[in-house]
Amino acid sequence: MKGIVFLGNRQCETRDFPKPVPGRGEVLIRVEATGICGSDLHVYRGKEPSDQIRGHEPCGVVEAAGPDVSRLKPGDRVTVHHHVGCGKCPECAEGEVVACSGGKKLFGVSIPGSFAEYTVAVERNCIPLPDPVSFIDGAFMACVGGTAYGALRRLGVRPYESLAVFGLGPVGLSCVILGKALGARVVGIDILPERLQLGTTCGADAVMDGSKDGVVAAIKDFSRVPFRGDGVDYIIETSGATPARQCLIPSIRRLGKIAIVGVGGTDKVINPSEIHGKACTLIGSVVFRLGWIWDLARFLTVSGTSFEPAVTHRFALDDAPEALHLADEGRCGKVTFLPHAEGDR
Repeated sequence: MKGIVFLGNRQCETRDFPKPVPGRGEVLIRVEATGICGSDLHVYRGKEPSDQIRGHEPCGVVEAAGPDVSRLKPGDRVTVHHHVGCGKCPECAEGEVVACSGGKKLFGVSIPGSFAEYTVAVERNCIPLPDPVSFIDGAFMACVGGTAYGALRRLGVRPYESLAVFGLGPVGLSCVILGKALGARVVGIDILPERLQLGTTCGADAVMDGSKDGVVAAIKDFSRVPFRGDGVDYIIETSGATPARQCLIPSIRRLGKIAIVGVGGTDKVINPSEIHGKACTLIGSVVFRLGWIWDLARFLTVSGTSFEPAVTHRFALDDAPEALHLADEGRCGKVTFLPHAEGDR
């Protein structure tokens, strides 16, 4: 089978690998869609080569089941939570597999990933896809879409309230799509024209160029409604950029809530006294609980929501260099691999 490896210094190649065999409690998945994530790009930009198949957004069809698999069968459509917890520690018992203290494994890092024609996953990490949910939606659910959903759940976003999303990459665009589906008024902020346009395509009520002066004032104007304080009700920061983080506290209303999702700079830009002064809540939101991906599958089905407006490019595995280069430039939306299709760019 084909699989993609990173060679270091923004180089990659598609190689032939043996088709994997599912072990006890595992299923073999024919990968139908898998996306390039920002965390994949962090490794792609690094210097160290690796023989590991990369990618951590698996979605496809169960082709075979190993011993002791009782819930899934060949032909089932599934998405996969990419953090594989031990299943025995207190964190896993709460569904917090990302924080597993008993020996967590991660797709594309410690176990072979999803940039391949086939991958293997433990049954407990596999979530059935309802018929209305596409394979591309399932790939989003595995990471970026699930991460957006996790942030919105932790903030408790409600209808008719205002949400500002800083950074309109794939995670930010997912926040826009889900925020609108939840009934929020959403403004997206980015510095790239292409991503501002995508914010509009994905349903944002307004988009703003973060490189221009007056962004905080514009956000306050956007959020101004009767019986609310000065500023938006919620903020999700996905860019990791220092200038964006400097806008967070000034843009939030008193008693508002902010979720930090983006990984980026280490500059100390938030003054705790400002958090105290606004009595606002600031949380870190890292990926999502295992159980929440089941909730997201139900939410997408009932609401008719899809992440597909955030996708700008689809590639075959053989086009890995072009696909990774495009995603690395950042002037596009979600870039996905369709391992069993030719790709339609």
